[in-house]
Amino acid sequence: MQILFLQDNGINESLALADLSAVLRNAGHQVTLVLGDEEDDLVARLRAGDPGLAVIPCPIAGHLRALEDARRIKAVRPECITLLGGTYATFSPELARLPEVDVLLLGEGEGAVLELAGRIEAGEGFEDVANLVMERDGELIQNPMRPLVEDLDELPIPDRDLYFDSYPFIARLPWKKFATGRGCFHECGFCWNDALREMYAGGGRFTRRKSPRRAVDEIVRVQRSHPLEHVHFSDDLFTVHPKWLEEFAPLYRSEVGLPFTCNSSIPLVTRRTTTALAEGGCVGVGIGLECGNEDLRSAILGKTVTNDDVHEAARLVKSHGMQLSTFNMVGSPGETIDNVWETIHLNRAIGVDHVRVTIAIPMPFTRFEDDAIARGLLSERSGASRVETLMEPEVLFDGPDKEALLNLYMLFRLAVHVPASEALVRYLIRRPHARWMQALRLWGIYEEKRITHISWLDGLRYFRHVGDPRKRTANYVTLI
Repeated sequence: MQILFLQDNGINESLALADLSAVLRNAGHQVTLVLGDEEDDLVARLRAGDPGLAVIPCPIAGHLRALEDARRIKAVRPECITLLGGTYATFSPELARLPEVDVLLLGEGEGAVLELAGRIEAGEGFEDVANLVMERDGELIQNPMRPLVEDLDELPIPDRDLYFDSYPFIARLPWKKFATGRGCFHECGFCWNDALREMYAGGGRFTRRKSPRRAVDEIVRVQRSHPLEHVHFSDDLFTVHPKWLEEFAPLYRSEVGLPFTCNSSIPLVTRRTTTALAEGGCVGVGIGLECGNEDLRSAILGKTVTNDDVHEAARLVKSHGMQLSTFNMVGSPGETIDNVWETIHLNRAIGVDHVRVTIAIPMPFTRFEDDAIARGLLSERSGASRVETLMEPEVLFDGPDKEALLNLYMLFRLAVHVPASEALVRYLIRRPHARWMQALRLWGIYEEKRITHISWLDGLRYFRHVGDPRKRTANYVTLI
């Protein structure tokens, strides 16, 4: 059967979608990817072929576009079954009542979508397929969840050609991301992992890992056929299993031998893990600092680590010659200007190399949003629509100094990297917000270039296609 994957933009390349494509193609189905923003005539492209099933990623901060794409398909091919999956679809079963949505996918998709495709091809009903939600005669049918895939090595090698063959600009970029596992055991208040973990309660281990051999094989396959100069591991927690790292590092170094970057968390940065990372060729590690105030970091963000822990993690990373990146958040519920300065001072003190900073956003389906409403800092649920249409930074939680917090967000990198600017920054944040401050966000592009080692030419070629980086949605390595 012909199956269409319809996605918005190349910047949202989905590793989970590549996993799903591999499963479907192994079963004999024909899979075609269309990136809507890359098509001069999307309607004509959708009229080509004869797909029986259209799979549309529906992430948080991207669901409005997903619904629009579902309507496009229905207008051109009303007989084609439309399936929406991803973070927003997983937590929003009521979407199945919309006329443009035939089926919703909850959670991971390999087993459910494969079974659905088989039923459609055979002309059979699919009302009982696990993980799927649909409306029948006015009633919402929400089937139970199937167990998680315990052994990720059982899945076929991800179909990266899904993107590379259809859109060569993605293949040409010499920086590529990979995933070696699924799941996260942390309980950060601003993340929806808690809700997903609860949904799968009793369905197997939530945090799983491919074998080191399998992880290396996936990279080698791409390295042999496409430009690859730098590897990034998109796992939430690349350092979750020290023994795994110690097996992976020599394999990676001998068979891949490319510099790589990864994400970790402060409790998982240890002497053992950093030694293994350095042995494998890691050049940079990202950790979630988020906030410099210990009480706020623990009570609101759900990160129970001390500033001494932050200092030790930074020392270990930098002692091996690896660069340190931090993830920081401005404008959390109840956060003050003084709290943000604590974050800035902590970044300086640990000698951070690259600063990633975001405005705190009350993501739907998280404790972050629930707590803010309970404390009267949000008058109502923000809703994914508000998040998706937020193209310019805005402090969303109620409280004093909202404009000053926004200004300090704009000037955050300057304050961290140029300590002598502190007096000036303290003055400027109390002035009316000025457009020139937004230009300092370009500093972030320069830092990302340094982290990824992408040349200016390669970066410009890539962004000539994908355009505004604000089109990036909350892409999740586990859900399509």
